[in-house]
Amino acid sequence: MADDAIRDAMAVAFTDLKLVLEPGGAAALAAVLSGALAVTGKTIAVVASGGNVDRGMFVTALKSGRD
Repeated sequence: MADDAIRDAMAVAFTDLKLVLEPGGAAALAAVLSGALAVTGKTIAVVASGGNVDRGMFVTALKSGRD
């Protein structure tokens, strides 16, 4: 999974879901949001975990995430 997709997923989780995710905990969400997994027409569940993220990394993720 690309670093940009993971940072974007971290930003989406924070802004839309009010969750703080560490990069590894955002990987499954990134796979879904980036289209890496074919999920159209399917019911899915994503496990999002971990708030163990460096403050600087989290700020970078939020700045690079979607507007």
